[in-house]
Amino acid sequence: MSTQPFVQSGGSFFSNLFNRAKRAVYRWWEIRRLDPQDIEAIAYDLNISPAELVTLMSTSSDSLEQLRERLTFAGLSEESLAALHPDELRDLRRVCSQCITKARCARDLGHQQLTAPSEYCPNELTLQLLAREAHNERSVRAPDDPAGLS
Repeated sequence: MSTQPFVQSGGSFFSNLFNRAKRAVYRWWEIRRLDPQDIEAIAYDLNISPAELVTLMSTSSDSLEQLRERLTFAGLSEESLAALHPDELRDLRRVCSQCITKARCARDLGHQQLTAPSEYCPNELTLQLLAREAHNERSVRAPDDPAGLS
């Protein structure tokens, strides 16, 4: 029948929606299980406020995936930032999770272009600085590489 394809595509959409809602409820219950003292202690260990911790805990992983894509777009790897700039990576994650322009970022990333991220992305300046630093480090190492393989 002609409704079969609609049901299949509609089913995956609703299944996706249901799974996202289920994960959000699970995160909410996990947060509610913590004592306020536990939240404060964890936030202190992470050097963030308790309110920021709760926001991070309740944020979906979509923000982190968007950040990974932004890092790739900027020529950066999450692994190298974790090793060389762990504090900056933590701040990038925190800012991204609280960003109010996720839809525009997702749209730009979906088109594989970031038309004017400096107009809407609160992480853009940091990404530019980290990308410039990584580029400069690669340039400095290149002369030492006799085969030019860096």
